[in-house]
Amino acid sequence: MADIRAQVTQRIVEAIEAGVPPWRKGWTTTGGLHYNESSGKPYRGINQILLSLGSANAMAFDGPQGTSDPRWMTLKQANAKGLKIMKGAKATQIVRMVEVEQSTPTPEGDEVLAEDKEKRLVMKTFHVFNGSQVEGLEPLPPKECKVQPVEAADAIVAGMRATGLTVLHGGNAAAYFEKADTVRVPEREDFKSTEDYYATLLHELSHSTGAEKRLKRLHRSSIFGSSNYAREELVAELCAAMTCAGIGMPMGPTIIGSHASYMASWLQCLKADKNAIFVAAGAAERACEYLREHALVVAPKEDAANDEITLLDIEAIAAAPTRRGMTL
Repeated sequence: MADIRAQVTQRIVEAIEAGVPPWRKGWTTTGGLHYNESSGKPYRGINQILLSLGSANAMAFDGPQGTSDPRWMTLKQANAKGLKIMKGAKATQIVRMVEVEQSTPTPEGDEVLAEDKEKRLVMKTFHVFNGSQVEGLEPLPPKECKVQPVEAADAIVAGMRATGLTVLHGGNAAAYFEKADTVRVPEREDFKSTEDYYATLLHELSHSTGAEKRLKRLHRSSIFGSSNYAREELVAELCAAMTCAGIGMPMGPTIIGSHASYMASWLQCLKADKNAIFVAAGAAERACEYLREHALVVAPKEDAANDEITLLDIEAIAAAPTRRGMTL
């Protein structure tokens, strides 16, 4: 039986050990969230990370500019459109969890995650190709949106303030204080770039989504150096990266190259638990959805349809399936 979670975790560990986490490098090169070209829907959770890894394979087909297309499709989807995969193109593996009857055979290469007397929860693998690897696919049209990245980020901040969060500026460090429900970051002019400022602010806002009165994710034992601390930092890191990608805000160069100590703790966490990256990615997406929903609360009504696309066009991801007698 395949151990897909171990294989995925190892790929991510190797990417981090190479110097830059895939969620930083991948989303900054594609300029947005990865999405399926046929459905138009962004991929969820862990698949955003896997496609960021796959972007490196696709970049060779993009020419000297060195950027890749956020669109992806399976070979079957390409054939259905009369398109052809370029010679030498390497597919990128993504995953999906599906529930099947116990009588249904589990194909080789799939992994059973949980089961009861009637059903099994199976992780299946799929292979997709980047838009830059597909012959005949029309060029990616330029984005047309009224809401700019800074405006979108400010709407997220305003939305979180509306939930009771206090956002303060000053000092030389960024943090979220759960007991006071307060985010503090240095003044905007103290950052090397606007992108660095918003990436840092969104990281701290991501932490605030885990408060007891919001998503109830934070652990009281999350002290610096603990495994819970590392896991929460990974969730906030992923949520901030997804949110920046969703609003079209490039991650600043300082953010991309920083947090070496965090990377060491993430490696320790991932190597110790093959489920960690899957859990973190799911939690990060729920945090993104929370930020998006509350940003829309304060967005102008006339821009609601546009905001639905610009801020974070991610389907709400449900909590992991919990069924009678099924354990993960």
